Amino acid sequence: MKKLLLGIVLGLSSFTWAQQQMNVHNSGNVMYTTPISDVENVKLDNTYAKIKLNANTTSLDIQKQVIDYIDFSTTVTNLDKIYIIYNGTDNATIINPYANQGVNISAVAGTVTVNATSGIDNLEYNILGSTSNGSLTLTTDKDVNLVLNNVTLTNPSGAAFTIIGGKTTNLLLTPNTINTLVDSTTSLANGTITTDGPITVANTGTLKVTGLKKHGINTSSSISISDGIVTVLAAATDGFHCEGYSQAGGTVTITSSSDGIDAGNGAISMSNGSLTITSTAADVKALKTGTNTISFTGGTFNATVSGAQSKAISAKGNITFDGGTFTISLSGATVLVASGTGFDPSYPTGVKSDAIITINNGTFTITTTSTATGAKGFSSNSEIIVNGGTITVTTAGGGANYTNALGVADSYSTSAFSADTNVTINGGTLNLTNTGTDGKNISADANVTIANGNLTLTNSGGAGKGIKADGIIAVNGGTTTITLSGATVLTASGSGNNPGYPTAIKATSQVQVTNGSLTIVGTSAATGARGLSSDGAIIISGGTVSVTLAGNGATYTNTLGVLDSYAAAAITSDTNVTISGGTVTTSCSGTGGKGLKSDGTMTIGTATSSPTINLTTTGARFLVSGTDYNHPKTMVAVGALVLNNGTVTINSTDDGIHSDASVTVNGGTHTVSAISTVSAMGEGVEAPIITFAGGVTNVTASNDGINCTYGTVSGGTESNDNSHLYVTGGVLIVAGKDAVDSNGNITITGGTSIICGPTSSPEEGFDFNGTFNMNGGTVISAGSNSNMTKNFSATSTQRTMYIKSAAQLAATSLIHIRTAAGVELATFKPKNAVYYFHFSSPNVAGSTSHQIYFGGTYTGGSFVGNSSGWGLYTGGTYSTTGGTLKSTFTTSGTSTLNTVTF
Repeated sequence: MKKLLLGIVLGLSSFTWAQQQMNVHNSGNVMYTTPISDVENVKLDNTYAKIKLNANTTSLDIQKQVIDYIDFSTTVTNLDKIYIIYNGTDNATIINPYANQGVNISAVAGTVTVNATSGIDNLEYNILGSTSNGSLTLTTDKDVNLVLNNVTLTNPSGAAFTIIGGKTTNLLLTPNTINTLVDSTTSLANGTITTDGPITVANTGTLKVTGLKKHGINTSSSISISDGIVTVLAAATDGFHCEGYSQAGGTVTITSSSDGIDAGNGAISMSNGSLTITSTAADVKALKTGTNTISFTGGTFNATVSGAQSKAISAKGNITFDGGTFTISLSGATVLVASGTGFDPSYPTGVKSDAIITINNGTFTITTTSTATGAKGFSSNSEIIVNGGTITVTTAGGGANYTNALGVADSYSTSAFSADTNVTINGGTLNLTNTGTDGKNISADANVTIANGNLTLTNSGGAGKGIKADGIIAVNGGTTTITLSGATVLTASGSGNNPGYPTAIKATSQVQVTNGSLTIVGTSAATGARGLSSDGAIIISGGTVSVTLAGNGATYTNTLGVLDSYAAAAITSDTNVTISGGTVTTSCSGTGGKGLKSDGTMTIGTATSSPTINLTTTGARFLVSGTDYNHPKTMVAVGALVLNNGTVTINSTDDGIHSDASVTVNGGTHTVSAISTVSAMGEGVEAPIITFAGGVTNVTASNDGINCTYGTVSGGTESNDNSHLYVTGGVLIVAGKDAVDSNGNITITGGTSIICGPTSSPEEGFDFNGTFNMNGGTVISAGSNSNMTKNFSATSTQRTMYIKSAAQLAATSLIHIRTAAGVELATFKPKNAVYYFHFSSPNVAGSTSHQIYFGGTYTGGSFVGNSSGWGLYTGGTYSTTGGTLKSTFTTSGTSTLNTVTF
């Protein structure tokens, strides 16, 4: 530059008049031009090129470092740009081609004041140089362009830039430049840049702002970023304070002690670029609007919010995400704010709206640390709707108890999604993880609906919930996987404790499953876990539901001070369970585990719908107190349990199907295996009233296959408690210690009953305390030679045979009953070696000769019985070869009872 300027001096001393103009260039523009004839001299010092005109007493001092070059031309350039060059403690250099058009600029050292009344739109002010004691105050009647070109400006007593007039200030950041603006702690202004009109930022340079007194950039209007790198290094309060914010590009980084961007009641939108905000104070928002909306269609948003009860994105209006990438970290705690006769909790939150949150697209990563107690990922005072996007939320903070504004004991906890009304998932991929005690992945005060999408929920918090709603939880589609590994938590209450269970899906009103795939896994750490749990009904009409629980049960002292117990339950309702369609598979391997449990009624299938249900419990019972045990059960109801249709397969290490009221089977195909290693345990189907009216039911039990009982009654176990077994239709296949045990009565009016008891007494094929009326249908039963075994009741209306053999019929052999004329009545293969038989069929005639064979062979026809090969053979051919005729007898012509002994 020195050599160039020396050349200029030499040129001025020997110019030709053909070269009329001297031009000073900066950043591709002519910043100053003058006729050569007007130039008296150009002098250089260490800092400036001093241009002295003939008519002036002072020189125009331009810093050498801002001059690209000086040339000479015959062309006259019309200057249209204003230059303000800060010169440290010297007066700023002003180049003002509009001095005679209403633009007045004065500079006292670094303090520059502009009054522009030119009426010219978008005058360009180029701001250069540096000073540690300066400012720009610009009053304008039109929009202005402030071109920042490596300006460094500190105002020790106020704002760096003050723009007055309510017009738009366009901050144009010259490419490859770094521009720095700083105010002071004694400033009376509201920001380092402050204006009463809109602010736009464009071009690709860098702007660094430090707000030591208050805001970084402040305006009573909007801020729009289209390009450039804007960094608020620090702000005593808000990074940006404005009325509306939009970003279509650029990179914005804000570190503030209060809100990152406070857009007042203006709308916020972002379509591109990057926005990173770090907020450290309590009760602040990284990105905030009041009553307006926030919308994202693209860009990258990053927020680190560490203050108590602070929010990353906050609006009283709707928040809509149509695209973009979002990374949010929360570490502040919940704060209890005094309200009414108690407190109102204010939570640290990733995205908070008083209205509706809608997620159509975007990639979200929200992380809350263990210090972020009660934190929410997404929180709405209204509704949350997810239509798409990839959402990952990790919550780690615990919850707490408090007294709410009504003076009532209450509690709060963390949740990834929390809505005061509904949460609706129509699509997207959700990965939600909670480790905090009592934390929820999804929580709604009204309903949760899953219509589509892929949800992976992991909850290891004690008493944690995957999905919780005070209304209805409806799974209508999509793929949902929930994993639980937190334990049951006992909370002191009354004279003992109230257990809080880890639960995959918990509804106060109803749980409904109509379609989709729902997979629930509870690890061994998830003691007392629930898969689907509802205070109201659980209704499954379609879809695929799989629940696998491994946690044990345990005893505790309940709120009344009484020793109590809990155990895991795959599907449990305080009212009714209805499964009319779909596929349901449960497996409980912990102690005392339950498959399907209802405190009300349970209904499986309809006349036209046929669910597939596979229930397995492999855990052991555990002692509660005295002789009271908590037993594993696969299907249990307090009210009526009805199987109308479907395919139900049950494998239990204790009871299979149990109801405190009644069990009715109207149709379907059902297989029950209740095999316990504990003596006298393992009931196949148990209830006071049991009715088989249709379908095929196949029961194998280590104790009673069918047990009708009201429990212990006065008079002992052999008294009639008026329980009742009814068989009116269908096929019933039962094997057990007592295959059929009724502490009351048995009435059979239809169907086919195939029964096999044990070999050894005192257990039997049929054991009943009251009456056994055979009034229709077919029965073939075999059992031991117990002296407790009784004949059918004399009040039976269909002819019967009570057959007593002194010798065993081997389990590999057959009993064949026919008329002496050779008409087959029954051919039966027992499960065990047996002695005594009960047989009745509508085909048994009175006053007719009959024969009974042991052994022989059977070919062709069909088989009705257990999969192990025992049961009733029909429609084939019986051969007496290898058989033994045990008895020939004639049935009574007057009585329905026929006793045959051999």
